[in-house]
Amino acid sequence: MKYFTQNWYREMQVNGFLTFPDSKEDWEESLNWKNEDGTSYIEILQADLEWRKEDLLTFLPAPFHQYILDGSLKTEYPSKELREMAEEWNENYLSRRQIIRKQYMEQFEEIQEKLPSQVLEIHTKSLHDGEVLSISASESTITLIIAGTGVGWYGTNVKLTFSNVEKYSIPEQLEGSWWLYNEIYKTETGFELHVLFDYPLSELMIRARELKIETQ
Repeated sequence: MKYFTQNWYREMQVNGFLTFPDSKEDWEESLNWKNEDGTSYIEILQADLEWRKEDLLTFLPAPFHQYILDGSLKTEYPSKELREMAEEWNENYLSRRQIIRKQYMEQFEEIQEKLPSQVLEIHTKSLHDGEVLSISASESTITLIIAGTGVGWYGTNVKLTFSNVEKYSIPEQLEGSWWLYNEIYKTETGFELHVLFDYPLSELMIRARELKIETQ
């Protein structure tokens, strides 16, 4: 992936995490909430922060680190200083994300007329949030079955058959993963597809001459 990389996705999750209650009243109201198993709101926040700690320390600048390391980033009502830092970082991040999306779309628009129609369908009918049910690969053919019930364009499973495959890279654990974002490129003989998956976070690459999409 050149644009929607694993680090790009990890930083997007940090952006989604770095939010705060709108008011002190909202914060105090949330403190009274508990999960069905009795876990308190603070305990849930602590566990989530611990799970994301590595990414938070990686993508957030040094002034945030004290709040991450002592656990107060999300487990205390934010100070004015912390809220302003977060707002500034989020605005900067969203601006950078918009630039990346624009760059990818510009290069895609240059090649889309040269791509086979069913390759274009991956772009126009997104498989985002589709779960990989199975994958099989032979010397020149790769078949993916995606659960289309979780995506916006398909109400049934989707079968992708790549033929005349020239090169590929398949993650060790792909079945059960979720399709996130894809990038498509034109090659001299066909196309190259890159897909970012989650659970676990990984990348699939297939370079082929033909693609057939069927619903099941």
